[in-house]
Parts: sequence; C-alpha cells; structure tokens
Amino acid sequence: MRIAEIAVIGAGAIERDIFIQSVCQKLELTNDNVTFGRLPINDQLVLHLYGIAAQPNGQAPAWDLIARKMLGYIVLFPWQNAEAFELLKPIVDYLSSRYDAPMVVTAHLSATSPPVPPAFCEEGIALTPEGKLTFCDVRNPASARKILVTLIDSLLAKMP
Repeated sequence: MRIAEIAVIGAGAIERDIFIQSVCQKLELTNDNVTFGRLPINDQLVLHLYGIAAQPNGQAPAWDLIARKMLGYIVLFPWQNAEAFELLKPIVDYLSSRYDAPMVVTAHLSATSPPVPPAFCEEGIALTPEGKLTFCDVRNPASARKILVTLIDSLLAKMP
C-alpha cells in the first residue's frame, strides 16, 4: 500500500479539524498542534492528512523535516479573519519559496457572503504557479473534497 501525505495548515484548530473530519470521516489523532486523518482512496493508496497549527512567527522549527515528505499543502483561513490571514501569509511565502509542492490556499466561507477583507487586497500573498486560491465551507464534505481534488489536479498537471 502507498501512502501520500498532505499537510493541512490552519490559523486555528477549528477549521483545520473540521476540514479533515469532513474529508476523512474520522480523526485518528487530535491535539492543539496536530490533527491526523486517514482517507483510503482504494486498496493501493491512502491519503494521510496532517493538520498542522500555524505558529505566530510563520515558521515551525520542523518545517524542513515536514515539508520534504508532503505531496502538497492546503492552507486554511476564515475569510473574514484578517488576523488569521496575516498569520498564514509568512507560512505560504516560506513554503512557496522553498518547496516545489502544490499549494491550495483556501478561504473558509461561513453561511453569509462576506466582503473581501482589506488585508487581502492590500498585501495579498505570493503563490507560485503551482499555487491556487479557492473557497470552501469546511463543514461541507463535498466542498472539502473539491479542495483535495484541486490539489491532486495540480499534482497531475506537474507530471511529465
């Protein structure tokens, strides 16, 4: 059996945990810093989703160890939370500049349709050509699965 590992990075544990649970149905491990879920694709492939807490300085001491193993990254933030966006910007910049793995930056939308946060328009984030920006409702399994499909499509597009 092959295992593919994907990092799900969130500004807070709530969106990260709900996203992984929406996709995997069951959380294998959860604590303040890490959440783990397993998603069997078929009898030969299993996706491991590692939910990682964002650190205030933008870099966890273990990024170099973690990033080498990851097939790709999903970065989650609540659309109307400018502080969460600011917390994640250095992580996106760091991972985009150092690693060649696809990244999907995902804004979690609530039930209402909010305006664009000023911080997003003023400074934005730097994504590589492999990076994507999209929206989802982390509580909706179909919406969360679309994020995984977007990431996997980016991986397939990179194949020769």
